[in-house]
Formats: sequence, structure tokens, C-alpha cells
Amino acid sequence: MKYDYIIGGAGLAGLTLAWQMIESKLLENKQLLLIDADSKQSNDRTWSFWSEPKMWITDLPIKQSWDRAIVRGKDFDLTQSLSPYRYYNIRGIDYYQFVFNKLNKHPQVTFIQDVIVSEDEENKCVHTEKTSFYYDSYFFKSYFFPDQLKSMNVTGKHFIWQHFYGWKIQTDHAVFNPSEITYMDMQVPEVKGGLSFAYILPTSEDQALVEFTLFSADLWTKEEYETALKNYIHQNLGLQDFKVLDEEFNKIPMTTAILSKRNKSIVPIGTIAGTVKPSTGYSFVRNFYHIQQIIKVLEGKSNNFDIKSSSRFRFYDEVLLNVLITEKRTGHEVFGNLYKKNKLPLLLKFLNEDTNLLEDLKIMNTVPKWSFIKAVAEEVIS
Repeated sequence: MKYDYIIGGAGLAGLTLAWQMIESKLLENKQLLLIDADSKQSNDRTWSFWSEPKMWITDLPIKQSWDRAIVRGKDFDLTQSLSPYRYYNIRGIDYYQFVFNKLNKHPQVTFIQDVIVSEDEENKCVHTEKTSFYYDSYFFKSYFFPDQLKSMNVTGKHFIWQHFYGWKIQTDHAVFNPSEITYMDMQVPEVKGGLSFAYILPTSEDQALVEFTLFSADLWTKEEYETALKNYIHQNLGLQDFKVLDEEFNKIPMTTAILSKRNKSIVPIGTIAGTVKPSTGYSFVRNFYHIQQIIKVLEGKSNNFDIKSSSRFRFYDEVLLNVLITEKRTGHEVFGNLYKKNKLPLLLKFLNEDTNLLEDLKIMNTVPKWSFIKAVAEEVIS
């Protein structure tokens, strides 16, 4: 069977693209096929992000957001307002249901649960385990195999993982303050060549998502993550008795490389298109704006499918990853200086790539200078 468009993968990028194609009226006389190996009926992940409360965000099924955050390091413990931003968290299952409720109202959209095994650009064909599908215009590819990522187009670029393990826990008494998050708690054992920290997203006084997170090249065993998380809950939070309600376990690539380039009618979206911010691992907002860029192309208002990316901020990311990977300074030293010496909203603005050069210089003046100067020299020469 032939469709106008095919989207491979019904994750964040694929579903957002399908949703926005409907919103923009692109499918009034066209057919879209969405393929994924999973039925999207379970809560397999959550997404966190910060943003000003824009219309498209306030329309999402977000059950809670926060405007204050705690940051802790070896020698500091700060609580700050996030204004003008709020910090949001959305469950995967809530987002899946939100988008599918929209898609199910449009007969132009077909969802098929199947496994894609290959794509054929020359014949504009997508092969799955069960059959083959053809398309007239574009195939949008978001799926990837994590074990293959390090070999995908990363020559000359830095590559580490953000990997994390978390529990949603319930206590038998009031422990948490549901009006503020622990954005980054670095009062945990350090990891070589990266960063280790915990964060806490409370939903009530007796419930919270608690996660142990690492930025590093080497992944751990599940038992090692469990041990680190238990130690944090026992030692840092002082909790011995609690009930585990849910589990979250994932890994996200952090690299300045674009893992997949457009091949004529095959257009990468999501992680392989570069929507993950290399220095943070956040992607939700960047993904939405990349989808908007794609919609403009489909509407004939642009001819560039690529994510809009500032070369200035990409260079900053390369320098930071260099410092961490080569162990010029520990992650706790680098991020400790950043969060201790700068207001959190300014750092969030910087990580959003919205700061001006003067603001950038102010922030750079707070990191270990010689380590970053060496990294800058190495990146310029390479």
C-alpha cells in the first residue's frame, strides 16, 4: 500500500510530527502511516524540561509543574526561583494518549504495530517484518538502536551517555515539599570522566520521583544503579522505609555529532537528527521546534529540514564535553562552580541557547578557567 508520508517510530519525535501535521492541515487530502514496534499503551518513560509557559506547553497533559528548585554541591545548598521559567514533567503514557486521541479522529492517519527492518530510498519503500509500505513524499525516521549509536557518524566528535535509574517512591509520612524540585544534588560519589548527581520531582508530601543520573562514557549494570539509588535515598534523604511505585531506567546519547543526515526522501527526526542538547541530555522543547521547522518545509515555507543550531553554542558543548571526558576537571567542580556562582534562571537561559555574548562571558568567567582554555585550544586545533 502507498501513503503520502510514513513516520518510522511513534516516540516523542514521531508522535509530535504526526500531531503537528494534523494541526497544520497538511493531511486534509493526504495519507500518513505511523509505524512502531510498541503499542504505546504503557508508561515507559517520562520527559522533563523547563520553559516559559507557552501555549503549546499549557495544552499538554501535564499534571504538575514547579517554579522553585534546589541545587546542592559539596559546599553549597541553594534554593532559587526559576522565574520566568517553570519546570515540567510529563509521563510518556499521558503524551501517547494525548496524541493518539487526536490521531484517532482523523481517518487520514493509520497506525501499524510492526518492526521496521530497512528502508529503500530509491524505491521509496519501508520494509517491516510483516510487509512493505511505499510512500510518495517523505519517510521520517526516528528509530535507532542504542548499541549502534557510538558508531553512527561520530568521527571527531565527543560522545558520552546520560544514563539514569529512578524510582517513584511513597513514604509513610510527609517528607517532600511538592512546591519545589531538587534539580541537581551533587552530594553523591563522583564518577570519573563525567558527572554524577541525583534529582527529585515531588508530586505530593509523601510521593516523589527520585533518580540517580550519570554523564559518562561507561554504562553500569542495573545492580550498580540500584545500589547508588538506594544509598542516596538511605543516606542523603534519611529514608529507610518506603514503597516503590514505579521504575524508570534509560540512557540518552550526548554528542555534538548529528547521528543521521537526510538522504533525499529519508528525513531524520528526534535523537538521530540532533534534538538532544549535547551538554544536558534534554530534548523535549528542542524536538518541538525541530518539528515546527519540518512543518514549514512541508508547507512550502522553507527548504531546510535540519534542526536550527547555533555554531556558537555547539562549540560550547564540545568544550564542556572535552573537559569532562578528558578529566581536566571533575563534573562536580565544573557544575558546582556554575550553579554556585550564577542564578539558576540565567543558566537555564544559557542552556536554552537564548543568552547574548555578554551573558555567555559572565557565565564562562565562573568555570575553572585553565581547564576550559586548554579544552578550547584542543577543539580549535582538532
